[in-house]
Amino acid sequence: MGSRIKGNTETAFEVYVEVTHPGSSSSDPEVRRQFPDDYSDQEVLQTLTRFCFPFCADSLTVSQVGQNFTFVLTDIDSKQRFGFCRLSSGARSCFCILSYLPWFEVFYKLLNILADYTAKGQDSQWKELLNTLHTLPIPEPGVPVHLSVHSYFTVPDIRELPSIPENRNLTEYFVAVDVNNMLHLYASMLYERRILICCSKLSTLTACVHGSAAMLYPMYWQHVYIPVLPQHLIDYCCAPMPYLIGVHSSLMERVKSMALEDVVVLNVDTNTLETPFDDLQSLPNDVVSSLKNRLKKVSTTTGDGVAHAFLKAQAALFGSYRNALKIEPEEPITFSEEAFVSHRSSAMRQFLQNAIQLQLFKQFIDGRLDLLNSGKGFSDVFEEEINMGEYAGSDKTYHQWLFTVKKGSGAIINTVKTKANPAMKTVYKFAKDHARMGIKEVKNRLKQKDIAENGYSAAMDETQPKLTASPLTERKEGKQREERRPITVHFGQPEQQRPPRPPPPKLQRSTRPKILVL
Repeated sequence: MGSRIKGNTETAFEVYVEVTHPGSSSSDPEVRRQFPDDYSDQEVLQTLTRFCFPFCADSLTVSQVGQNFTFVLTDIDSKQRFGFCRLSSGARSCFCILSYLPWFEVFYKLLNILADYTAKGQDSQWKELLNTLHTLPIPEPGVPVHLSVHSYFTVPDIRELPSIPENRNLTEYFVAVDVNNMLHLYASMLYERRILICCSKLSTLTACVHGSAAMLYPMYWQHVYIPVLPQHLIDYCCAPMPYLIGVHSSLMERVKSMALEDVVVLNVDTNTLETPFDDLQSLPNDVVSSLKNRLKKVSTTTGDGVAHAFLKAQAALFGSYRNALKIEPEEPITFSEEAFVSHRSSAMRQFLQNAIQLQLFKQFIDGRLDLLNSGKGFSDVFEEEINMGEYAGSDKTYHQWLFTVKKGSGAIINTVKTKANPAMKTVYKFAKDHARMGIKEVKNRLKQKDIAENGYSAAMDETQPKLTASPLTERKEGKQREERRPITVHFGQPEQQRPPRPPPPKLQRSTRPKILVL
């Protein structure tokens, strides 16, 4: 479905390196030590050394020491490899793990342990930990893993919504950027603009890039994606295609001197966003207002409230895609752009006219159709949100489809029983999956909508059942009952109390062509 994450990864990481910087901008960083010793992809090794020091060498300061940040390399199949880094020794050395697994917190913790082993000269422990991790079969999410006496972690579930403070990327992003600028950045990504994010702190910089991109779920940024830009790739800022790029503040003077056109710039240090577009105003006002209110309500809480607020917005904008699925007997399931756009309000229709041209939306639809027509079906938090929300609309075709599934004796079921066509088997599985995960939650809403809009109920012949919470809902309620911890800038220090967040600054408009959001 457009995800850039590689599936079926064989090893937890590809290579671990320790890279040193000579301290001169004219000299390239060098690999001092690596594991495994026989790793021979010299092109990858040469590339990642430059990504380990993505700033002007003359501006190195001790304030960068100990920082964790992440760069991304894209392979030939457009899958992302993550370079998890930790700067040490006056920002002249960098420890880096290259992996296809987006286990940010796990690898950051391991890098701290490896840096400690290196500083103490404990080479045997260093090698034992890396060897154990490299030969480890990838466990299922939630499985505890013991690598050594000092190293223990639980395999993260990347299918879950990110939570604060457990997810470092989202935590740092939400702490560093106010709600108004988060909304503007979200809108710019939905319109696939050229976006630069700059910051003087590497850990915050890459966290903001990853955190903002994660709010597009269930869609994924499909264009140039560089969480932190090394100096030798600075010309990418002039690329004519959409991009999402993080730039260290020490390089911004060079970037600003380049011929940049129609670029959205978020300065995290000053919490200001500059854009030549009115993207936020172009989104449906009711969706923006609802999202803004939810974000302000969860601004002092922990958990997945921030991610869930964006998920609700995505469901409101794109959740009606199911109404545009064309399901015909003995034919592959297809998607009708005309049906997707035509049945919404004028404000929504204008947005959706643009949305169907977006690569992130096309990849999303192609992924859903591939799963349906291959007979796999799907179930995720986005589909559950659609079922539990008011996003399905009042489309009669969709209501009739749910009604047919509920009765169990309609044309869809009968056709599957009498035909061996793979596409129709997929229809049955798709219908059954959605009936199982959402029919109880949405039956009452559909009934009330039919009565209000059509004068009849599609479920009048059935006794109204009790609503049953889905497993996802039960997990969320369980989290809400737990004792809340304050958001912290520094991950892993939940007991440190933060002062209250100041109210978001007012949006200021300039009469100049650009808009400065403070």
